[in-house]
Amino acid sequence: MIESSLPAEAGNELRDKLIRLLESDSCVRRLVVEIAGSPSLLIDTAPEPEPEPEPAPAPVGVRKEAPQDPLREQLGVSLMLLETLRADVELRASWLIEGENEGQQLTRLLATAAQWERLLELWEVLAERCKSHSRPATEAELQLLEGCLSVHNLIWRDRQAQLCHAEVGAEYDYRLHQRKSHRGEIITAQWLPGLANAGSERQCPPVVATE
Repeated sequence: MIESSLPAEAGNELRDKLIRLLESDSCVRRLVVEIAGSPSLLIDTAPEPEPEPEPAPAPVGVRKEAPQDPLREQLGVSLMLLETLRADVELRASWLIEGENEGQQLTRLLATAAQWERLLELWEVLAERCKSHSRPATEAELQLLEGCLSVHNLIWRDRQAQLCHAEVGAEYDYRLHQRKSHRGEIITAQWLPGLANAGSERQCPPVVATE
């Protein structure tokens, strides 16, 4: 409500004049009715809601950590093996199926790596790469071979399949080693370790360089 600053007598006189004007002038009465019905004159007397306080900013340098998943933490090594395999285009195409989610791909990888025949196939692929490019296996390739061998060994209790290594400086023996060419009799480097099955039978000899 707007309070008048005029004295009471002056206010009463002004009110009487307005009343007489309304009684005598139809135009004034119509204008008053239109003004009184205008929505712009409706005054919302409800108190405005107080603004909600903004959340306090996190202290600088403090990161809110997501709750840890114990199962994912326990499967950390296997998930790293899966990521390494995904990064290898050739092996990803032969070991995994595109479109499967992470859980399905991890299950497929473990089921595949547990089979000795598939482990031998993996070794053959890596050995061919080493010989065709005249180079040692990369760190990622060694991680794949060792990781899949560890998965395979989960099916055994009293015995384990193993990697076979060549001794640098030893004499080359075709019964124990593989090499790219027929030249050289002294081992100068191991390019890829071999594989022996759980019965200690050497089935894949180490790939070596000789001179």
